[in-house]
Amino acid sequence: MRILYVLPRYDRTAIANRIHTEVIQAWRAVGIEAEILSFAADHRHPSRSLEDGIVVHRWPSGGSFPRRIANRALAALFPYPYLAGAILGIRRFLAATTPFDLCHIETAFPLGWAAVLAGHRLPPLAITLPGADVMAEPEFDYGYARFRSARAILPYVFRRALVIRADSPMIRELAIRRGAPADRVKAIPYNIADSSFPPATQSLAAFRAQCRAMVVERHRLDPHRPIVISLNRLHPFKGIVYLVEALPFVAQTGLAPQVLIVGPNRSTPRFGDYGALLNRRAAELGVADQVILTGAIPHDEALVYLAAADVAVVPSVSESFSRVVIEACAVGTPPVVTRSTGASAYVAAAQAGMVVESRSGPAIAAAISALLQDAATWQSFSSRAAALAPQFTSTQIATDLANLYRAALRGEPGRESVMVNEL
Repeated sequence: MRILYVLPRYDRTAIANRIHTEVIQAWRAVGIEAEILSFAADHRHPSRSLEDGIVVHRWPSGGSFPRRIANRALAALFPYPYLAGAILGIRRFLAATTPFDLCHIETAFPLGWAAVLAGHRLPPLAITLPGADVMAEPEFDYGYARFRSARAILPYVFRRALVIRADSPMIRELAIRRGAPADRVKAIPYNIADSSFPPATQSLAAFRAQCRAMVVERHRLDPHRPIVISLNRLHPFKGIVYLVEALPFVAQTGLAPQVLIVGPNRSTPRFGDYGALLNRRAAELGVADQVILTGAIPHDEALVYLAAADVAVVPSVSESFSRVVIEACAVGTPPVVTRSTGASAYVAAAQAGMVVESRSGPAIAAAISALLQDAATWQSFSSRAAALAPQFTSTQIATDLANLYRAALRGEPGRESVMVNEL
């Protein structure tokens, strides 16, 4: 099988793209060849390179004056600034290359829509839904489906797809509500990168102790107090304000955790500077001395921060999957995750963490307190979390996708992994 793997952009050093690299490398081991097509707004000419043994094509999505004008014209109808460039890039690329058996494309909108409009020599489409394309959270400035034009084209894109991969059962159900044929949508989660797992040469307990010592020293923490971490970009839909609002309730149990909020800051039209909002809310609640905003960290340090923590909190208002949940599990840190986060289905099935209602400081506080107040409870969740994570390796998810795509091309019902069937 020969697959065209289409991404909005590709940087092999970025952890968000590393998961795609590892899937393609795992495919190669079972005889599936894949090439990446991505887009670059600052390029004027197409490029081709060999990166980690993978052929990577980058096509300009901006650049020239005519392309910029076309992008602006389409952006007036659809909420994506490079749609015309993506349509033109896909069309010209397919016209100039040997046909592929399948097109794995990330997002129903914008790239799935761009591929449908490109049309010429389009291979059968396997669309992956990462969530933002089908989600609508206007209150939190998130999701393309909050725009009427994006919602309107989704059913048409879904009908053109041979198969649709949702990254969680929650997103599968949402896609069906958005017009996707139920028999074509399969829930297969994203993988986590191989570097998200602790080194095999060291015991998990020793690794966690080492990481904790590093983080305590870097941020001058009290080594005797618990550490709670939020690791994500600071965007309103991540719901981090509810973690801050949980702290007064945690204090009522006699606990005083140190909360590290790790990630790059964001500003949105409705909320403004979200980091500043979090600091203000902490001050209002009298917990500013418990909250540290670290800013962004290098992606290879995420493992260290997650392993250093006693609890990882993912309080998203609504999120399709959240790899951070599984990355925390990989280092034995029990997650507290909202029910409106896609990864919560996998956590609940494995009893690997606490699943709570969204938008609720008291619910988050109760889960944190339950984990921190009893060592035996914490240890049982930690052990089950570590046991869950290997089901999300790149090799496992690559196998699940390969089975799904082969079955779809043969016209058979899609085969899902045992993990998905058990949910």
